[in-house]
Amino acid sequence: MKKIVRGELELDRYTVIEEPIFPPTRRISWEAYRPDLLGFRSDSLTEEIAVVECETHPSMPRFTSKNHSSLWFQPSVLRDGSIRRILAVPRGKLHAVNLGLRQNWEIWVLGSTHPLEKITAIN
Repeated sequence: MKKIVRGELELDRYTVIEEPIFPPTRRISWEAYRPDLLGFRSDSLTEEIAVVECETHPSMPRFTSKNHSSLWFQPSVLRDGSIRRILAVPRGKLHAVNLGLRQNWEIWVLGSTHPLEKITAIN
């Protein structure tokens, strides 16, 4: 699953780190949290990070207990910044996901017949 998501992020020009133990720069921080994938991209106007959680067996109590709300990102003074949150789940497991997460998270459904379907966040 991580391989598929990583490939998609790299197509979108993200530099991707798998399960980073520490934040890769001082402008990103978190406490007691480690994303499955962390992507970073920037251009002359914006900096964006993508935080990905891959849940092969989605459990909302387990997912919400993760400390992903401690993630903090401070873009460069001359650029706008944003955090993109992505929850990746296998096809057939979407029923276990609380779609209220779409307030802040994109939901990517991965499967064999359609390799990737994206349900965008509604924030």
